[in-house]
Amino acid sequence: MKKHFMCTHTWASEEARVAFFEQSAGMTDRQLFDGMQTDRAELLANWMGKEDFFYCHWFAESDDAIFEALDQLGLNEVMVSMPNEMQRYVRHDNIKDEVLGNPYE
Repeated sequence: MKKHFMCTHTWASEEARVAFFEQSAGMTDRQLFDGMQTDRAELLANWMGKEDFFYCHWFAESDDAIFEALDQLGLNEVMVSMPNEMQRYVRHDNIKDEVLGNPYE
């Protein structure tokens, strides 16, 4: 069963960051999401600024499934990733008026 994960990433090195942007120049959002999808994991959102860390929202069976999806594009070589399962996932555009779950229960 797939679950929601937030993944924090940082570049393995400055050289890795530069190489990533050189290799991905011209990539579209569709290509990003299509490339980051397997039977076990799919990228749902990506946030990246100029800071050292950037973030992704994954819907995946496990953290290993995320690493496998990243590995199919060789991204485990250029970034360090820390997936965290999120037991609570709510969105403002999908309000259900249900009691919020306690992730510690």
